[in-house]
Amino acid sequence: MSGFFLRNWQRKLLSFITAIVLWLYVNHSITDTKTIPNVPIKIINLPSDKTIAGLLPNGMLKKRISLILSGSREVIQELEPGDLEVVIDASSIDHDSWIARIGKKNLVSLNPAIDLAHHITQVQHNDFVINLTPIMTADVPIRIMVNSQNAPEGYEFLDVWPETLFQTLTGPAEEIQRLKLKGLKLVLDLNKITKQDLDGLTLVQKNQGKDEVSFLIPPEWKKVMIGFRNNVLEEINDPEAEFLQVEFLKKDALALEKDLPLRVFYPLEYSNLINPSTYSLVKSAKVDIVNDLPLLTVPLYVKDVSRQFLEVIRNYLEVVLIASPRTERDVLEWSSGLVDPKALENTYVAFMLSNSARQNFQPPSLSKKREQLLRNRFKRYRDRLTLWSTPTQRLNLEPVLGDHEIIVK
Repeated sequence: MSGFFLRNWQRKLLSFITAIVLWLYVNHSITDTKTIPNVPIKIINLPSDKTIAGLLPNGMLKKRISLILSGSREVIQELEPGDLEVVIDASSIDHDSWIARIGKKNLVSLNPAIDLAHHITQVQHNDFVINLTPIMTADVPIRIMVNSQNAPEGYEFLDVWPETLFQTLTGPAEEIQRLKLKGLKLVLDLNKITKQDLDGLTLVQKNQGKDEVSFLIPPEWKKVMIGFRNNVLEEINDPEAEFLQVEFLKKDALALEKDLPLRVFYPLEYSNLINPSTYSLVKSAKVDIVNDLPLLTVPLYVKDVSRQFLEVIRNYLEVVLIASPRTERDVLEWSSGLVDPKALENTYVAFMLSNSARQNFQPPSLSKKREQLLRNRFKRYRDRLTLWSTPTQRLNLEPVLGDHEIIVK
């Protein structure tokens, strides 16, 4: 064995070294081809007045590309989609619509162990068009919605305030224009607001004479999804977002604490038989006559309205009986209503705006928008105003025609 290795050892060593060199040369000369899907594309040196649809804030495009790479087999076989990215220098783009030509010089290795520059010989890909578009900045409206109007027990959802916000966005002109028409959406989850949250606010705000409770939306809720930025959530940048809140009504039965005027409406079609001279309202267990005015004297309550609303309308609420012959109905119809509701609406709105201003509730810029919301709220209260004889039982009146008199039983 010793003679086998030592005899002509110089030639044997040279042969061994030559074999290794030949093996390395052949191994490196063997090429292979592989398709690498979803390769990210980064844009650099973009003109300041231009952008690309789908370009993210970090300079990456939302769209990715598949590359067919040829080169040294040992490198090609190791390549994975996360090992490289394509970098395109936008300063060389001379047309708004440009067909990208991706070569070796555009490849950047993300894996320090892989040397792309010396081992990739060819890059192939499908046509890839880059469209430059002007940059545009605009205010995009945000529609504010709630996922459900189911408020915590003992409360009723009223409104979201402010009703509309705006997000100032900068991006591709066509994307911004589309969003200006479509708008963004912010959905508030009322299920995150607990009864304990509102009870705590009620204690504080009742000291201010309020039973309309305002829950201020925390900053982490005030984010909108921007589609052309890969659906990233961005904080709302409208200064008015600071005042974003959900408003609730504390449910209570409110005592009216006064007698209500009673009035009889005599329809013209029956006026030859039924009129103030032939049938007049008389005293009964529920009705008294004071200064020739019939008054409903039973204790009364109202529900599903605020104390502020009640204070404004208390002295302008009446009950109207509708006279009709016994052949039409045994029990007369009746309803409650407001006298001069437009003037009462103006009074309510003025009171609420004044109260808000005293408490620094909102900046002056929001007053006009707030006014419309309050007018709508007044109309909702007015439309559902109902009289109750107890906190749990609706008022039941049975006006009937007697012998030339109207009796309220």
